[in-house]
Amino acid sequence: MKWKLLFLAAAFLILSGCSTATMGQAIDDGIPFNVKEVLHKEKVKDGVILLYLTQQNDGQNEVEAMAAAYLKGSDKKGWKNEGHNHWEHYENEHMTVYTDTFYDYDNEGRLENRLPIIFGEIQSGDIKKVEVAGTEEKFEEAAIIKKEKKRYYFKMGDFHTAKGLSADGKEIIKKKKN
Repeated sequence: MKWKLLFLAAAFLILSGCSTATMGQAIDDGIPFNVKEVLHKEKVKDGVILLYLTQQNDGQNEVEAMAAAYLKGSDKKGWKNEGHNHWEHYENEHMTVYTDTFYDYDNEGRLENRLPIIFGEIQSGDIKKVEVAGTEEKFEEAAIIKKEKKRYYFKMGDFHTAKGLSADGKEIIKKKKN
């Protein structure tokens, strides 16, 4: 009887050490850059696209750069960073345009999910709305994210062009991904 109790206690200790990673742990431990601020979480099949800011050295200065990550999982199963992990930064007086695509493969190497995104920072106060387009130049409105005194935009899909519009719909700038 003592062996059974000892075995159950050992099994309990082993299983309690196999806890699943929370989203916060996946961000802290799985993303190789310091995540200064999470800007947006977009729920996708089997996970979340995370848009965030990081402080990086571009070789000359410390810059605040935008980045995106794909976290696969759930609160129940646990979270893991499945992204390819890079950041981008460039200066622009009106708005920046970044595109990225995350690929999610199963254990046999088959593509399960393709997750293309477009995002950027809106620097011009004159821009009140952002629209994005793909190869057909059919524009769709992107979500605007406000954090503190800054504004960003984000949209899922195969887009490569973004344009900033004034409150009356006048085009202020149209940019393609660099």
